[in-house]
Amino acid sequence: MNATASTPTDPVSAVASLAELIRADCADMDTTRTVPTPVIGGLQDAGVFRLLAPVEIGGGEVDPVTFLNVVEAASHADGSVGWCVMIGGCYATFGGLLPVDGARSIYGDPATISAGAFRPDGLAVEVDGGFRITGRWPLASGSSHANWYVGGCVVVRNGEPVIGPTGAPVVRELFFPASVTEIIDTWDATGLRGTASHDYVISDVFVPASHTMWFQEPPTIDRSLYHMPPVAMFATFIAAVPLGIARHAIEEFVSLADAKTPTLSASVLADKPAAQERLGRAQALVTAGRRYLTETLNDLWVRVRAGHPPTMAERGPLWLAATHAAHSALEAIELLYTAGGSSSVYARSPLDRCLRDARTAVQHICTQELHFELAGRQLLGRDVVASPWIIDEREAYPPEDP
Repeated sequence: MNATASTPTDPVSAVASLAELIRADCADMDTTRTVPTPVIGGLQDAGVFRLLAPVEIGGGEVDPVTFLNVVEAASHADGSVGWCVMIGGCYATFGGLLPVDGARSIYGDPATISAGAFRPDGLAVEVDGGFRITGRWPLASGSSHANWYVGGCVVVRNGEPVIGPTGAPVVRELFFPASVTEIIDTWDATGLRGTASHDYVISDVFVPASHTMWFQEPPTIDRSLYHMPPVAMFATFIAAVPLGIARHAIEEFVSLADAKTPTLSASVLADKPAAQERLGRAQALVTAGRRYLTETLNDLWVRVRAGHPPTMAERGPLWLAATHAAHSALEAIELLYTAGGSSSVYARSPLDRCLRDARTAVQHICTQELHFELAGRQLLGRDVVASPWIIDEREAYPPEDP
């Protein structure tokens, strides 16, 4: 297999070139609640779901900032599409964490798109060669087009949970095909409606040991990308979604402001100082949030590439930058939504869609406001043991729902 066959020379431009197709095909996505098949096909052809997979199995193994830019470009076209690119693309990283045979079996297939949740809502009973697992998990974003799933499970031996050295139950992430998975239609949400983030269920399914992993284990592929802290890095990709949505909102507001004459006004909205001020603030919020996020991610990437494993203190800034960027983007959209007046409130309004999608994205545990508190705690030298910045069971499945 040609290791780089599925990787475009410029993946950001490849995704941006699909924007017209995405917006045309996704116009009814709030009703259909799924990303249309032609859009998924176009994204697969662009290689976006394989950008973070190892080159040994045909992946692109691009740097994290490049993938962040890809997610932002997809989200600029449509929030739900960007979210699905983020999830499916992020999970290709597991190709560098799984045992070699499992990675090749799952992510060696160019058609693979994976979805699922890390939370230990399943039970994995030890058997010869692997586990028999049963469970139900929420929020399988991309379930309408995923062909592999991951689910966190508590490991069970002789009818009891296996207890690890820390006193907590041993948990593993197990991968299984869509053919053994039942999707439960639960995703009727305010925003990101096209992500098909439904519940999923499996019952007494055998999973070989080679199809399992845990975040505390060393990566199978001993290269920089797979030494980055996975969940903290994923948080930056999550934040790229509202950033892309906010760029779309800015463009839509400019179009609206040039065309709309407010009630009791003799001039268009674009000539109103209040509208100009809100637009300027929105642009500053998005630009500053994006640069802080990109620079923080790149700084850690440079250190990891130089052979310095990320410390606990270095993981925290990723979570802080992600939270700041996501909330800055949401604030920018809220400014423009308000400035748009009554034009913003209709469901057909792009500003309405942008606000709903960004508001939903920011609800994810990785970008909730609690991370500002954790950053302050760290800066004050207080205990951060309970912080989700640590790569252990607390990071992989935080106690709150996304």
